[in-house]
Amino acid sequence: MFVLNRYKKLVVTGALGLSVLMGSSAAFAATATHTVSGNDTMWLISKQYGVSLTTLIQANPQVANPNIIWAGMKINIPSSSSSNASNAGKQTTVTPAPTQSSFASQVVTLVNQERTKAGLRPLTSNAALTAMALDKAKDMYNNGYFDHTSPTYGSPFDMMTKYGIQYSYAGENIAKGQQTPEAVMTAWMNSSGHRANILSPNFTQIGVAYYNGEWVQDFISN
Repeated sequence: MFVLNRYKKLVVTGALGLSVLMGSSAAFAATATHTVSGNDTMWLISKQYGVSLTTLIQANPQVANPNIIWAGMKINIPSSSSSNASNAGKQTTVTPAPTQSSFASQVVTLVNQERTKAGLRPLTSNAALTAMALDKAKDMYNNGYFDHTSPTYGSPFDMMTKYGIQYSYAGENIAKGQQTPEAVMTAWMNSSGHRANILSPNFTQIGVAYYNGEWVQDFISN
């Protein structure tokens, strides 16, 4: 969580919203572990290790959507004998991955639901702020860091200035690893600092982005 009142020059920092969802234990004993690289897919990993896609998915229940994996994730690799035994007469349906913009718009909806419950005005989406949030999410993913201060853009407020975004109040929430809009909102709402940003009466506009497991919320009032 990062908040700035530009006029008082007050910066408040808190927890960054790091929360990784863990699934139940795998149905198959893993004989190896694969660390996902930038171009990996579950299908490519299954071909690399000579196991079926069906068995690979079944051995990794912690992967909520097999279409969404990102660099650094650990994938359990089952034995080929487990693969052969599990594939007889079985087919796996893979749910298409939701678009990143769909995830972002769902978060905006959830934010405004929380604000309505608290008796606050809903926030309006700001296109420039949304584009900035997406660039920040991509920057965190591509450069392997998790922090409000970017090695590329500087602080969120430096970034807003570079993007020509004017504000009187501004704030940012970030999170990593949650696989649905509902999960990331639950994590943020359970953190006092992040909740304060979401329910701040000072903010009027929002930009949200999701990119390969990285979540960014930026808030402003102008």
